[in-house]
Amino acid sequence: MQYILFVALAPTGALISLVVAGYAFRQRDVPGASALGLYMLAVSGFLIGNTLELMWPTEAGTLFWAKLDYLFIVTIPLAWLAFAFQYTGKTSWLSPRNFWPLMVIPVVTFVLAQTNSRHHLLWSADTFQPVGDMLSLHVSHGPWFWVHILYSYLLLFAGAGLIIGAQIFASSSYHQQSVWAIAGALSPLLLNIAYVFQLVPGLRKDYTPLAFALAGIAFAVAIFRYRLLDLIPVARATVVERMRDGVVVVDSEGRLVDFNPAARQMLGVSEEAIGQPMTSVLREYPGLAQIPPEGRVHRRIGGDEHVLEVRSSPLTNGHRGSGGRLILLRDITEQVRTEESLQQANRDLQARTEELDAFGHTVAHDLRNPLAIIRGFAELLDDETAVLSEEERHTSIQSILRVADRMERIVEEMMLLFGLSRAGVQMQPLDMIAIVAAVVDRMALALRDSGAEVVVPSAWPVALGYPSWVEEVWANYISNAVKYGGHPPRVELGATAEGDRVRFWVRDNGPGLTAEQQSRLFQPFERLGTQRATGHGLGLSIVRRIVEKMGGEVGVESSGVPGEGCTFSFTLPLAPVA
Repeated sequence: MQYILFVALAPTGALISLVVAGYAFRQRDVPGASALGLYMLAVSGFLIGNTLELMWPTEAGTLFWAKLDYLFIVTIPLAWLAFAFQYTGKTSWLSPRNFWPLMVIPVVTFVLAQTNSRHHLLWSADTFQPVGDMLSLHVSHGPWFWVHILYSYLLLFAGAGLIIGAQIFASSSYHQQSVWAIAGALSPLLLNIAYVFQLVPGLRKDYTPLAFALAGIAFAVAIFRYRLLDLIPVARATVVERMRDGVVVVDSEGRLVDFNPAARQMLGVSEEAIGQPMTSVLREYPGLAQIPPEGRVHRRIGGDEHVLEVRSSPLTNGHRGSGGRLILLRDITEQVRTEESLQQANRDLQARTEELDAFGHTVAHDLRNPLAIIRGFAELLDDETAVLSEEERHTSIQSILRVADRMERIVEEMMLLFGLSRAGVQMQPLDMIAIVAAVVDRMALALRDSGAEVVVPSAWPVALGYPSWVEEVWANYISNAVKYGGHPPRVELGATAEGDRVRFWVRDNGPGLTAEQQSRLFQPFERLGTQRATGHGLGLSIVRRIVEKMGGEVGVESSGVPGEGCTFSFTLPLAPVA
């Protein structure tokens, strides 16, 4: 009955094994597929050969197939171990230098099987027993058989151990497929042990080939149901060790169990930290072990602050609940810096857009008046019926020129505002005497008309700045001092050294400003004292932008007492001593 059952089931087992082998070979680009295909091909060959051995009518034919079976018998453990190596990512162990020595005993076993009649090392004796129309071969094991069988067991158990070990570090996605793979490998091994050591009374037929067929069913379930060849738990050495992200494993007691090189570098810890409490090892990150699933921690390395993104998830330990935590670290310093730069650029762009929008409305409004004045005087001069004295004609022309100058200043200020967003700051030592002289010269007409007195020091501290921008700052401050000063205006210029900076200032003798007016003064389009204002309200806002871009700051001081005036200032870096 044992033999009839075997013959009935063996073809089905061989067919299943061939199907699994064919599918595995089609997926040969996937790690583990080629070795699994070879393993299942050897299993199907073992089943077919064992069936032919049983059904062959002559003793010579039965012995031939029994010897040929050893080609598949010695291949199965090697193919299984190769599959385990590929499946767990230990492909370096499959190099000829490492793997070929493992083939020595299988090759010797196959050769001894073919030449057994000369030495009887594999079978010390063989007998044939008719079973119906079949012929059963029974052998007595020789000394080399035990070498072969123990070695085969070692390879099969080693492969299963590798997969079990990989499963410990794998996610739950791999557990089911690993269980079926291990079941497929161990079921024929356990049945063979029962047969070889006669652990089952009355078992005369070796069902190991059929058990390998059942293994094929287990592998089929793993492949088609649990995607054995799609989910490969690649070894820690090829994934975790080479990850750019840091991986930290903490046990349920809060001790460091493992971390990869990336985490070691990010956290500044050494291998000696393994087994130590996380709170004592990572004193710089007291909240890391208790951090929420997503968060950020900061670490200063060589004067630079690094930002680490932290993701934490619990590690389950079967029925015992939490087995610790897995912490993933990613250095997002550059990302954070980029985000901050983009946010700052967005704020600057928004402020500039608002500034330019308001500027456009203001310029459009302020240009209407001078254009109307020019048009009026031009029409007057063009009117042939108008009788104008030479003095009236001269006055009209001068008025047109003054209005044109005013429009030119508006356009220059507009161009300066646009230029601030594109120009690079080229800081250099300033010749402040020449810069101030150029400003006074270009304002000569306005100073003469207002009767202003300008007091300039004979010497200046040497500061760093961008000459053309600094000239605009002086021009704005002096122009405002003339406009809003006393009658006549008195404008005093000066500078005061303050550590590694120089504060330059302009003091007038006007009515002064209240504290509330001072707080609004450098905001865009704030115009104080509109009854005397002739500008378009953007000057001080541009001054602030210019000075800040050169690394300085603006300021104003005023007691608010009429006659004591205001003191406008700006700072620049002090030039190093040559």
